[in-house]
Amino acid sequence: MREDSLSRLHSVFIVVGHLQTRGVSLRKWSHPRSVVLIWVLMCYALGGYALSQPGRSVAPYLQERFGLTEAQVRGALGALLVLCRDRLAKPEFDDLAAQIPNADQIMQETKLRGIVNGPLDDLDDYEATLRSLGIGQPLASQFAPAVVEYLGASGYDHERDILARVVH
Repeated sequence: MREDSLSRLHSVFIVVGHLQTRGVSLRKWSHPRSVVLIWVLMCYALGGYALSQPGRSVAPYLQERFGLTEAQVRGALGALLVLCRDRLAKPEFDDLAAQIPNADQIMQETKLRGIVNGPLDDLDDYEATLRSLGIGQPLASQFAPAVVEYLGASGYDHERDILARVVH
């Protein structure tokens, strides 16, 4: 766990301790609102750092999240971009690709490396491409949703919605 996550987790414990000193019993925390509050605080403490770092690119995030190599992530992103290009109108694809650093270069590498040799018609084709990169199930079905999540957490709601339509 990174130092900033430990700091956030420490902050959560301070908040919980403060609530207890004000007479809020932990036994009452089974109430649905309390459960939501705890969940939000823990997400902030443990998971938020990966997505909230300013300027953090999607590739390092995916490498860290899934334990993949840079080549695997670039190949999977390239294949995902090809799938989107094949299924979206050009203006929508251009909006989406603008938020993935080096999108054109990544797609070109994907073709040059023989990862994608033709159109990708659906998610089954995409996931078959991931298998050729050594990314099997269940990870293959988690990759595209992680990119959707990254875009939304980074404030790119429009692009998140475009990609979500393709992969859901």
